[in-house]
Amino acid sequence: MNNRLTLLQGFLEKDPSDSFSRYALALEHLKHGDVSEGIREFETLLQRDPNYAATYYHLGKTYEKAGRADDAKSLYQQGIALTAKSGDAHANKELKEALFMLTGGDDDED
Repeated sequence: MNNRLTLLQGFLEKDPSDSFSRYALALEHLKHGDVSEGIREFETLLQRDPNYAATYYHLGKTYEKAGRADDAKSLYQQGIALTAKSGDAHANKELKEALFMLTGGDDDED
């Protein structure tokens, strides 16, 4: 196992509610080609901290790469609603762009 993975897992053992470390761990798994572990960590993060906006974009993109377009679409829509409510304009724009790219503008929204 690589040092970064070990370090991040250690952070989570000390504080399982550390959203940033879980997010970083998911990205690290993806970096090493372990898509299933990356998805698992992102999904755990989403369950534990549904307000962590970056998860919606990165898990959605990972779902797309895994051939799970419907899951990605649903996640982008959830993230758009969340970021609109929280006022996170940057994340909202990124999620809308991701949804548009996925659906070609046919997203049954707006």
